[in-house]
Amino acid sequence: MDSPEAASLRSEIGENLSGASKGNEAALIQRADFLIEAEVQAMAAEERRRAVLEGLAGLGYEVSEGMATAWVNGGRVVLRKAANPGYGVELSGGSQSDLLQVRAVAFGNSTETRDASRDRDIETIWCGEFQRLQSLIAKGGGSLAIEHARPVGQFPLKVVEDRLSTTETGAGVKATRQLPR
Repeated sequence: MDSPEAASLRSEIGENLSGASKGNEAALIQRADFLIEAEVQAMAAEERRRAVLEGLAGLGYEVSEGMATAWVNGGRVVLRKAANPGYGVELSGGSQSDLLQVRAVAFGNSTETRDASRDRDIETIWCGEFQRLQSLIAKGGGSLAIEHARPVGQFPLKVVEDRLSTTETGAGVKATRQLPR
């Protein structure tokens, strides 16, 4: 691990092993365990984001290099669907926990009148695509479970004016991915 915390801990462990400092072995082991656990969690979160983005790319969403980083840095990312360029999905969360939120969104101007029937159709399509996404992730050894979902049409679709401007949240989803041993 290359973090400053890991470098400091390596130095302290080296001093302890050389005999320069003694008596804090238990504290060093505890700190090492904490750093390892944090690194494993970060790796698992990265793998979950990668699996979700790959799955969405397989479903026809426009996924580009750097989106996973943008998702971590900005807390959310919006993907456009090539077949329906006026619509897409917003992904948020997932960087600090197993929970990630996914919702269908519309692209456009929030002051324009929307076709509510078309928006409901897009939400219905997204529900089917989400089931396909679950299957794709399951084939890779992971799982995607819905913890909370809103009925189609309960709320108007969020209108996104650019790819990273989002403030609301949607359905809560818990993503898990088995790491190779």
